[in-house]
Amino acid sequence: MAQSFLFRNWWVLLLQGILLIGLSVVIFKNPNAVLAAVALWLGAIVLVTGLVGFISLFSMANEERSVSIMLGSCAMIIIGLLMITKMLITIKAITVLFGLLTAIVGWMVISGSWNARKQWSLWWVVALLGVFTLITGIKSIMDVYAGAESISNLIGYAVLFSGIGLIFFAFLKRNLVNKIKDRIQKD
Repeated sequence: MAQSFLFRNWWVLLLQGILLIGLSVVIFKNPNAVLAAVALWLGAIVLVTGLVGFISLFSMANEERSVSIMLGSCAMIIIGLLMITKMLITIKAITVLFGLLTAIVGWMVISGSWNARKQWSLWWVVALLGVFTLITGIKSIMDVYAGAESISNLIGYAVLFSGIGLIFFAFLKRNLVNKIKDRIQKD
């Protein structure tokens, strides 16, 4: 029974892959909308986390309740509401944090390649990638649109590669099903 379920409907994976590739095109064409959606969902997650923390206080015994849990939950609720209502600030914060992380990674790659220059003749290739990463980080910090585009591109590539992977997996699954059917019919 489990085997029949596992090997049925390879075309569903194919359809999912095609839809993910289509979604990646939409993501690449609308970087600001993607970042706004990310900011909205992040704000909603923070808000719900705060609400769950606050509601969970009432399920605790009185001696287990603490002021720090209540204050932390209230702070999460307020931050979540601010993130949702002040979307431009949230988007800027996301791009700045992304830019800082990217710039730090770029600097570390440059530093690591510089330290490895005596052991590896192609150290400069890694250093160039580090410079590119550092520049991308700085651009993301300075320009919200550049940050939105960088984040959107990362999400778009992840969705695109997932779609391509699902298409390959669908055809692999179809071929495997056909081989198993042929083997069963021979026996």
